[in-house]
Amino acid sequence: MRKKVILYAILIFIVVTAQVTLLNNIAIFGVSPNLVIILIVSISLLEGKTDGAVVGFSAGLCMDAVIGVALGYHALVGMLLGFLLGNINKRLFKENILVMAFCTFLSTYIFESAILFASFLLGLKIEFIATLKTVILPESLVNCVLGIVIFVVIILLDRKFLEIEEKNRY
Repeated sequence: MRKKVILYAILIFIVVTAQVTLLNNIAIFGVSPNLVIILIVSISLLEGKTDGAVVGFSAGLCMDAVIGVALGYHALVGMLLGFLLGNINKRLFKENILVMAFCTFLSTYIFESAILFASFLLGLKIEFIATLKTVILPESLVNCVLGIVIFVVIILLDRKFLEIEEKNRY
């Protein structure tokens, strides 16, 4: 268990650092991919609702602290996303790449729409349809494709982690 927590902490650190440093300068189809959503989806599908919610909350809280907008908002949305995706973990083949791609697309859409809705509630004037066409849908597609690559890497890390844990058990 302790090794899993350390692995999650390292993954969250790498993803949040890459998100706020490297990916802010990279635009694919005019949008930057959101690695935090991809990490939450991957862990939730592979490990279940508890791990998904914890990783979602932790990664979201780190994003909130680094971005400095509203502390707790990304954490709340990330935790809910991780919990909801973790609930479908037992119903689907968890290492299916198509399931992961669909969940990443849908999660990105929900996550970004929730942020857009909160911005609207805070008084920002937002054109939802225009933002949907120019930001949310392209970002969902980019996350979907990039998520497949990251999901395979996380599966390999998870398998390696399980092998090490199994060897240390005896």
